[in-house]
Amino acid sequence: MSIRMSLYVYTPNLDRMRQFYAGALGIKPGAQHGNWLPFNLSGAIFALHGNRGDPTIDVQRLHLSFDVGDVDAAVARFEAQGAKILRGAADEAFGKRAILQDPEGRQLEIVQHEFP
Repeated sequence: MSIRMSLYVYTPNLDRMRQFYAGALGIKPGAQHGNWLPFNLSGAIFALHGNRGDPTIDVQRLHLSFDVGDVDAAVARFEAQGAKILRGAADEAFGKRAILQDPEGRQLEIVQHEFP
């Protein structure tokens, strides 16, 4: 069985968000079909993440996370495209992570995994 995952967000301004994500991720989108504009990433992960009863986590919210080779460079690209930095790059047990917000207010994280 072959399964391919698609994750997408709705936006009232497709052109603006195309420019934002293309510039911030440094990739070109695929062919647009009506209101559908895919960005083909080299891989995607679907994951479940327990919240252990943390009341600050909204379990109805979609979590966007981009795994990159250089979190500092990626944060700079996102900021240059208009992202708001909510928390700059910081060391974590798994590597480095920054929390940002796209121009429409969606929270996202940029992660650089550094496994031993």
